[in-house]
Amino acid sequence: MLPPLILLLIILYRIFWPYLIGDYTDVMRSSEEKSYDQAVSFLESYLQNMALLAQIVESNGEIQSILFSDDFQISQPLNEQYYDFYDMNRAMDQIEFSNSVYRICLYVPDDIVYSENQYFFYGESRLTERNDYEEMAEVLSSGNDYIAISEEKTSSSSSSLTQMVTLYHAIFKQANLFSDSFWVCSISVASDRFQSVMENTDITVDGLTCLVNASGEVVLSSNEELSATLSSENDFPGGDSAAWEQVALSGTQYYVFCDELNETGWSMLTLVPTGEFYQQSYMFRSLFLSLLVIVILIIVADSALLSRNYVSRLRFLSAKMKDLEGGDLNVRLQDGQQGDEIEEVYRNFNLMVAEVRHLMQEQYKLGKSVQEAELRALQAQINPHFLYNTLDLVNWIAMDYHADEIEAITWNLARFYRLSLNHGKSLISIREEVEHTQVYVNLQNYHYDNQIQMTTEIDEELLDLACLNIILQPFVENSIVHGIVEDSRITSCHIHISIHREQTDILLCVRDDGPGMTVQQMEDAVSMDSRKLEKGYGIKNINFRIKLCFGEKYGVHYDSTPGKGTTAYILFPAMSMAEAENILM
Repeated sequence: MLPPLILLLIILYRIFWPYLIGDYTDVMRSSEEKSYDQAVSFLESYLQNMALLAQIVESNGEIQSILFSDDFQISQPLNEQYYDFYDMNRAMDQIEFSNSVYRICLYVPDDIVYSENQYFFYGESRLTERNDYEEMAEVLSSGNDYIAISEEKTSSSSSSLTQMVTLYHAIFKQANLFSDSFWVCSISVASDRFQSVMENTDITVDGLTCLVNASGEVVLSSNEELSATLSSENDFPGGDSAAWEQVALSGTQYYVFCDELNETGWSMLTLVPTGEFYQQSYMFRSLFLSLLVIVILIIVADSALLSRNYVSRLRFLSAKMKDLEGGDLNVRLQDGQQGDEIEEVYRNFNLMVAEVRHLMQEQYKLGKSVQEAELRALQAQINPHFLYNTLDLVNWIAMDYHADEIEAITWNLARFYRLSLNHGKSLISIREEVEHTQVYVNLQNYHYDNQIQMTTEIDEELLDLACLNIILQPFVENSIVHGIVEDSRITSCHIHISIHREQTDILLCVRDDGPGMTVQQMEDAVSMDSRKLEKGYGIKNINFRIKLCFGEKYGVHYDSTPGKGTTAYILFPAMSMAEAENILM
């Protein structure tokens, strides 16, 4: 396997390497160009924002009205100076608050008391003491902005000064633009922001990005030491120059990028050492070859290990399958932790063997219990008929002996079980369901001396519609059990049953005057937790059956007040017997 891989490596190197190196060099060039363009865009964005803020300060109505008032430049009472300071400080604070990256200053006459504010306000002497004041004054008087480096506070609570890039702007009276009389404001931003942008522009270790003013002096640099060395020995190229132009500085060849920043007189200069630029492509070639060799060795080693592992496991599987063919149903493959396709085959083989054993056991049990099942089915058919016939016999004997109560009890009991069993069907008509409940109450009244009173209110047209078997009687039974049965102080029970149509549904209500239920008892009564369902036809079971058959919209809910009785509501769809059978059968 190894010789073909080595041959493939050589072919790939010969065919694709020139294109790969060329593409990598193009990527490097494109990366440098994008990085440089983004840096220029960022710096120009800062400068444009500074110029915009200066225009906002100049056009502010309060600042204009104070600076160009008739008595601003003459001696003012302290209280008027205070009012002026308050108004202008508020205006400056609002502007700076919305642009917290920038520092805003206004230069006022030194004899004004707030010229010592040293944050929003400085004395004019701070400007006149600058070495470049004459150049600044000439630029400002022409209506242009002046860019320079300054030392400013970064916040009103700071006592130290920070190097800032500052834009100075002349504020002329709006009614008389470019007159000889103007005031000066400055907008500053920390020079660290400019330097951070320039540092991110360098894609090589010994590269350099700097800002050069119109005089060719380095204003800011990403590498102060290198820029000082190069500028002391060479004249940096200025203005706009073609990208990837080569220059020699201090014996080193550099690629040059240089663009003048809009209306500042400054240029951004980037120098990329040509040797270091191409050295990266050489390093990439060595790294590529090393990685390719390592990958090939790993592939060879993994292939050998995987091949040996797969072959041994498949042979083991083949041996176990032969044991199974020989009739050994106790074979089993040990599950591992590899989680691959062969592991899946192992699991499926074990499941298949287990299923075969299970089917054989089931077949044996099934053959053994067929006769028992047939016998139970026969008994299930005989027992209800035997019960009905016996109750009918008791009824006739009671009639012969004129035992009216025994006759009535026997008839009600026979009717109760006929309707309960319903020939094994789960559907019954509403008429029969109400009758089933009535005969239950009749039987209970023999036990409780007719203390149970049940009244009904039913729309006649609903009596022949379908409902589930035994969904009414358990609620009546609950009313009796939790009333006169559990509490000896309760001597009677009044139950009212009403059945009405609610659009396409039927609402069945069972209302009693018993002890009532708490909120928690009502929630527990209709709990749908299948692990808590009672056996038989309990309330939870009824709620579960209705939702299972007709959907979550339907079911049981309670309305009860402790001490005042309980009302149960049973909601299910209005359907004929045929429609219900189509759904449930």
